[in-house]
Amino acid sequence: MNYRHIYHAGNFADIVKHLVLIAILEQLKKKEKPFAVLDAFAGLGLYDLNSEAASKTLESDTGINKLLQATDPISQLLQTFLNIVNLAGLNHYPGSPFIIKQLLRPNDRLIACELHPSDYLS
Repeated sequence: MNYRHIYHAGNFADIVKHLVLIAILEQLKKKEKPFAVLDAFAGLGLYDLNSEAASKTLESDTGINKLLQATDPISQLLQTFLNIVNLAGLNHYPGSPFIIKQLLRPNDRLIACELHPSDYLS
């Protein structure tokens, strides 16, 4: 299988997945004991939403781009997510490794595995 996540980065399912990830990490951080996160399908740390590949599907238009335009009050979980999205920079969407790194404490650990060497190196 030759799956490339760039075509789907920032879509509604990505947002739901990352909100669940943040909720789990925040729960783990309630204990003082360090923990490790194994991201078995890490992908990129940051996805360029202006890239040729992302522009082919424009899935982020109905996902993160729509969410960034919302004006309704939001939950703390969603605010944490949007803060991380803003750290990724304009026209970029954070992948799971980037999100995890933002939330880990100094003694926590991330192990990121990726099949595609070019994604791993980024």
